[in-house]
Amino acid sequence: MRQSVLLGRTAGLRPAQLRRLERLSHRRHPEQGGADLLALQRLAAESQELELPLSLVVDGRGLCRLLWVGPLEQSGRLLERLPGGPRRQGTDLRLITCVGGRRQLEPAGSEAVVGLDLEPQQWLRYGREPAAGGQWPAALFVPSSSATNPWQLWQPGDLADLCSQADAPPAAAANRAGGPPRQASGAERVLLLALSPADPEEARRQVAELEGLVRSAGGQPVGLVLQRHSSATAQALWGEGKLREAALEARRVQASLVVTDRALTPAQARNLERVLDLPVSDRSELILDIFAQRAASGAGRLQVELAQLRYRLPRLVGRGLSLSRQGGGIGTRGPGETQLEKDRRAIARRIDKLQRDVQKLGEHRARLRSGRGGQRRFALVGYTNAGKSSLLNALCKPQAGRSVLAANQLFATLDPTTRRLVRPSTGGGPPEALLLTDTVGFIRDLPPPLVEAFRSTLEETLEAERLLLVVDLSDPGWREQLRTVHGILDGLDSSAPRHLIGNQIDRCPAEALEQARAQDPEALFVSATAGLGLEHLRQWLFQQHNTNA
Repeated sequence: MRQSVLLGRTAGLRPAQLRRLERLSHRRHPEQGGADLLALQRLAAESQELELPLSLVVDGRGLCRLLWVGPLEQSGRLLERLPGGPRRQGTDLRLITCVGGRRQLEPAGSEAVVGLDLEPQQWLRYGREPAAGGQWPAALFVPSSSATNPWQLWQPGDLADLCSQADAPPAAAANRAGGPPRQASGAERVLLLALSPADPEEARRQVAELEGLVRSAGGQPVGLVLQRHSSATAQALWGEGKLREAALEARRVQASLVVTDRALTPAQARNLERVLDLPVSDRSELILDIFAQRAASGAGRLQVELAQLRYRLPRLVGRGLSLSRQGGGIGTRGPGETQLEKDRRAIARRIDKLQRDVQKLGEHRARLRSGRGGQRRFALVGYTNAGKSSLLNALCKPQAGRSVLAANQLFATLDPTTRRLVRPSTGGGPPEALLLTDTVGFIRDLPPPLVEAFRSTLEETLEAERLLLVVDLSDPGWREQLRTVHGILDGLDSSAPRHLIGNQIDRCPAEALEQARAQDPEALFVSATAGLGLEHLRQWLFQQHNTNA
């Protein structure tokens, strides 16, 4: 037996009204296009009596799959409400709406977003009563590729004429005319939602960095919505109009996730998800996800898990009561704990255990440092993907299989790696050696839970005798990146001397060298990949080593 669903504002309806709506939901419509005129006229009468809009979802066989009572913007994802087995993908669905007391036939706002989620071939919209002269205003819409106007008016006219139309609109033959093809599998499609600073060049760099983070996490950026920072609101950071635009753009590009370029409070994240009707991740969660993918050692995975739990604990959302009572003795009877409280308690216990493990890890690394016999140590620090690992490999020339992973991606390495840099003694004595440490790269707005969890790792940097600040001079934003690195080191109370190392001199403009000298008159310039300046850097390192000794 065919299954149809009556949903929406059905509470409070009289039994007779429910029976009439049920009968309307069982009326059959033409298979290829159009609609049953008599059924729509009766639907309009019910809409007038209820003073509510009514909507039908009709499949390719002409069967009504769903009758929604009330505004469509309150329905959520219509496709998830359709009865039956696996969800229909919507390529043969039609949407019919009696707009109730509204005079505007064109879908707008959240209602337009709901229609895009259903992905119907067409959307027939009409008023609840005929106009003077017997003309019944109606209009047929098809999905559009426009970011600002998601529904294109295909044919206005009288309701009777549109109901008698036998064929589907030509635009419905394509899956969202002009839009991207449906992705059955592969990388997650991500819409970027960003607050743009006043400087256009700075805005471009921030968006490019966010795109790089999304790709590093395994996602595919498919769209971008920008808003000037000055118009942000405390509730959602983005204005209501801009969020409606983002919701429409997400449907147009078929995004499955929205990523923001700002850290969100739990309330802001919930507000965004409610308006966009899509999962939302902020920049901090994105970085934590990349760290989780990159963590190769047990110590790295331990620290990443601690950072993730610290981030997620205040964002935990409960699903109601799990059990009505806990325990069975005197004083234990009562409403009991909610599932949310139990989950929070379990996470808190896990965080306590991980903190103890991280503390033991810090003590273990402290013993390793003390066992190095007072050898001089230098640390390579800098922005992520500045070339620190490539420089370590180029300077120390490790044996096969002992090279540090050097990839053109953000946060390619997380665990600190220390290598010996050796050169023969000029006086015929034992060779001279010093230690060179490479550690995790920095990035602007590094999530505080991550900094706290990786503090034992960062101590490898903080306790070095001199910090070599590696910058990629071929990146136009290297000065802002250098300021970010200085800010993070200052926040970690690092007091070690800092020396600027300009990398990628074979690819940078000439003025970048002068700008770097202005930042640090004693700056050294190298190219880890082309092998330029490496010997001079080695000599300088041993000179500093002998001077400090």
